[in-house]
This record gives sequence, C-alpha cells and structure tokens, in this order.
Amino acid sequence: MAIEMLPVKIFNGWKRFLESQEGFTLVEMITVVAIMGIILAIAVPNFSKWKEKHQINGQAQKVYFDLVLARTVAVKNNNDVRVTFNLNADTYQVHDDTNGDGLEDSGEALKTINLEENVQFAYNTGILDIDSNTVTSAVSFGGSQTVTFDSRGQASASGSVFMLHSSDIGTTSSRARSISVLQATGAVDYWSYDATVTPPWK
Repeated sequence: MAIEMLPVKIFNGWKRFLESQEGFTLVEMITVVAIMGIILAIAVPNFSKWKEKHQINGQAQKVYFDLVLARTVAVKNNNDVRVTFNLNADTYQVHDDTNGDGLEDSGEALKTINLEENVQFAYNTGILDIDSNTVTSAVSFGGSQTVTFDSRGQASASGSVFMLHSSDIGTTSSRARSISVLQATGAVDYWSYDATVTPPWK
C-alpha cells in the first residue's frame, strides 16, 4: 500500500503556521499561576470545612438510624435490643437479645459499628444538652453507656449521645451533633448544635 506524502507546498504552509504561533510570556505565566494560587487559597479551606461538616452529619445520622432500627427490631421481634457504646474505641454494638438475659448468647444477632471519617463520641466543656443540663459524658443513659429497647419500644433510660469532628474537639461546638432517646416512648431524635437558641439544639 503506497503512502501518500503531503505536497511540499502544504507542508511548508503548516510549518510557517506553527512557527508563527507565539507562546506565553513569563509575565503571563506568573500572572496565571498567581491567580490560581489565590483561588486555591480561598477554595481549599472552604472545601475542607464542607467535607468535615458532611462527615459529622453522615456519622451522626448513622448512629441515629441504628438506634431507630434497634427500637423497631425490639418491637417487631418482641424482645430486647441493646445498644452499647464504647467511648474509648469510638464504636457501638447492637445486640438482639432474644432471651432478655443481657448476655451475648450464641445465635443472637450482634453487630459492631465503628465511627469513621475523624468523628468521635465527644463534647466540649460547658456545652448544654437538650434539657439545658451541663453535659458530663459523651454518652449517658441514666449513667450507663448502654440503652435497651424493649418489646413495647420503650427505652431503659433517657439519655443522649454527643458527637464531634476531631478537628472541633476543644475548639468549637458549632458542628456538634446529638442523638437523644426518651425513656417513656423510646423516641429517638437527631439534633444539630445552634448557639442562637436555648437550649442550643435544633
């Protein structure tokens, strides 16, 4: 198969066209780089804050839905479901306690969930709960770190779970999240911190 070559005239025309193109000057290059640097300096911190807010929202919603599910399963299966929080490991365990003995027996469903994305069970000193009481523990259900839902959907105790992004610990509560449980009904509620209201949750 013969390869056709471009006529010399056309080739020379392209050569002149390419040679006639001017590149960027050093000043133009520096200006573009400077503008990009300014844009990044503004965008990166904002993106980082957005990402951290998304992380705390996602993890808090996970805890909320798992507590709601634990209550639902307790009513559906007509037995106790226990949720135990481990503050040191930032994990919690959901135990379908079918015989109600409070022990993890063979054959009973057991699930351990880890908090992820730099979110922890934590609170900042001086923060108030939804009843305007000073918070003294990141997780407390009548002084316990376990809440049990029974077959009627009621909880063993009222209490709250407090969560912070690791970058907010000791600095700000503006993105704090809380999940509360009401003993009488077992109702589970999700709260976002808001310093403009009293108590500071909405």
